Amino acid sequence: MDTSVYNHLLGTFNPKYTTKYVNDPKQLRSVVKKIRQITQTSPVYLLDFSNDKQSFVLGMKEYSMKINESLMTMADDSPDSVFEKKKASSSDTKQVKATLINDNEEQLPSPFTIQVKNLANSQINIGKEFYETGKGLAAGTYQFKVTVNDAGYDFQYNIKDDANHRDVIGGLCKFITKAKIGIDAQPVSREAGKIAMRLESTSVGTPDGNVTFRFEDTGTNKQSHGIVDYYAMNQVSVMPKSAEFTLNGAKKTSMSNTFTLGRAVEVSLLNPSDQEARVDYHPDSDLIIERVQDFVDDYNTIVKNNVSFEKKTDTPAKLLRELKGIIGSSKNELEAAGLNFNQDGAIELDTSLAMQAIEDGDMQKLFSKESPFVNRLFTKMDSVKLNPVEYIDKKIVSYPDYSKPAKGYSYITSLYSGLIFNSYC
Repeated sequence: MDTSVYNHLLGTFNPKYTTKYVNDPKQLRSVVKKIRQITQTSPVYLLDFSNDKQSFVLGMKEYSMKINESLMTMADDSPDSVFEKKKASSSDTKQVKATLINDNEEQLPSPFTIQVKNLANSQINIGKEFYETGKGLAAGTYQFKVTVNDAGYDFQYNIKDDANHRDVIGGLCKFITKAKIGIDAQPVSREAGKIAMRLESTSVGTPDGNVTFRFEDTGTNKQSHGIVDYYAMNQVSVMPKSAEFTLNGAKKTSMSNTFTLGRAVEVSLLNPSDQEARVDYHPDSDLIIERVQDFVDDYNTIVKNNVSFEKKTDTPAKLLRELKGIIGSSKNELEAAGLNFNQDGAIELDTSLAMQAIEDGDMQKLFSKESPFVNRLFTKMDSVKLNPVEYIDKKIVSYPDYSKPAKGYSYITSLYSGLIFNSYC
């Protein structure tokens, strides 16, 4: 046996599985029991292990385990199962977006209707325009106060000699924004060669209908104008406004366009509308599609492994024929759920059909514990995991002596395949 190949492949395949479906001591004891049962009735084989065969057999074991893990994930019927996960859905995604932030169904509010009347907006002040290269206030230190909601902040700004309006407005905007007091200040130009100050609150809405922020000149300056008055920093262009909407027909307001209902659903108001949108709950199709795709990827990997081995050794792949038999008996249900099969036997997922099958509940039936497809495929992958050597050419040396009591040896089916009693098999 070429142990270097095995060691090399350990770096390629997952060495351990750490999901809740494996590493159970009872399961491991069951594996040993099954192996003993196999060896009691199995002939003794003579194998010629090439590197390709070693790689193929080890891959068969690993890939079959991953497929079984995918099937157990999909067939899980516990409260944490993939089909029990919900997502909030809006009938008008241009008007309202809803997202679950807590999947505890007991805290979910009942499905509701919502109609956006007006969105909340920020306060915007645009000051007086000046020629960029012009000069205004004399050099010196100017003091002013900014009140944002109920919080007050004192500032002082120094204007240097020969500073023009571009220098003063640009520097003052950086100064205010950098202070992070809830105001974003930017120099703007609405006419070539001119500049003004644009001040916008970083929050939206207003608790009382008044302005969110205001400026005030403070201190004692010899100059005739304070910096606030001179640059018209209190000149309001857009008043702040809270959002207005109806919730199940009742009028509501919110200082934000995003709020939470029942500590479980985050609602985002996007655009006003003259129609109500309905928010209710559906299976989390995105998560389900992701898990179905995991299964498809695992299944296609074992198919690809067999097709590749068949081409390398010019030996018909026995497992491919067996898988096609399993698929054939459930072909209609699989195709209806968007699981189509190409000539090699690999799965091609049609997302649109899969989404419809999820909505109709057909996908959950297909991957349930009672599903004939799941049971047949799981049984087949379980047998592949226990004895992948079954799928390579071998010479029979002797048959069991049925005249004597049966004997089973846990490692007989191991050979090179890695079927030793390790952490997961």
